[in-house]
Amino acid sequence: MHTPRGEMLVVGPDSVFQLKLISLNPFEFTGSGIEMTKDDAVVKSLRSTPEFGFRPLSDVDIRRIVESFVDSSKPRFDFGEVVKREPMSPSRIRGSSVEHLLSGPVLTRPDLGSLSPEILRIQESLDLSAKRTFRRRYPERAGMFF
Repeated sequence: MHTPRGEMLVVGPDSVFQLKLISLNPFEFTGSGIEMTKDDAVVKSLRSTPEFGFRPLSDVDIRRIVESFVDSSKPRFDFGEVVKREPMSPSRIRGSSVEHLLSGPVLTRPDLGSLSPEILRIQESLDLSAKRTFRRRYPERAGMFF
């Protein structure tokens, strides 16, 4: 999950990290991060979301998607059904005959602090730490922004 301001929650199989990133250019970032406890209620709810990845779409899926947009009398296509499918790795995709893919889910919020007071407290601390790191490593650039 991420915000437009460079705040991120990264949920992996064994750990969860909260990050604050400052973009140096489109390919480089600096910032701060912290590993969160697995017992946090927000972490538990994030773990219940579908895993990010590439999910194959059949020709029938594509036809149903197009029909749902073109013909309002047709029922809307349920992307939830596709997201429940197991994601495919890029190496498995290369060796298959899959032509259409749905990527995601990538969750976005305007502010991670709205998830819980604990997330907000950590986010404020990470924001200060990321700015300190940015100023220390790139003093000339930091002067333009902060």
